[in-house]
Amino acid sequence: MSIVALGQNTMGLLSYDISQTYMGHTLIYPHNQPDVFLINNCGEIVHRWVDDDEFRPGNTAYLQADGTLIKTKRSSDISGDAIWAGGAGTIVEIRSWENELLWTFEMNDSINRLHHDIEPLPNGNILMIAWELIAEDEAIQAGRDPANMTQNEVWSEIIIEVDPDTDEIVWE
Repeated sequence: MSIVALGQNTMGLLSYDISQTYMGHTLIYPHNQPDVFLINNCGEIVHRWVDDDEFRPGNTAYLQADGTLIKTKRSSDISGDAIWAGGAGTIVEIRSWENELLWTFEMNDSINRLHHDIEPLPNGNILMIAWELIAEDEAIQAGRDPANMTQNEVWSEIIIEVDPDTDEIVWE
């Protein structure tokens, strides 16, 4: 005796309503894997930037008009990180259409860690958001209420502007 089971399609393009769709391509950087995908409106992969399996998304990827990709990433091993929270990035890369690494910047040490989003600027520089460690005494001196200090440190925010041509932080 054979049994036939019919099921719902759960892979690939499930539906397509052209009136609800932007005409173009979609850039996808799925969580918990290393690659960035450019897909068309039929769900087909048009292009793929492959990365090493030891990396995970830092939550952001931007495709530039010239075909370069600016993306954030982090190591999949977070055991040595001073801070860990959602949206961690640590590395910003610029890659060519052919996936050649053109530039990289990393910030992940005992006092700073890139996280979440970046913003490519018209001048070629990149704004990056990072956590910054502030010691308890410094936080209190800056106005933090000691009653609200649940740990002996505060991880605050900084924004930096990095020039990929010089690797310098040009604004903070």
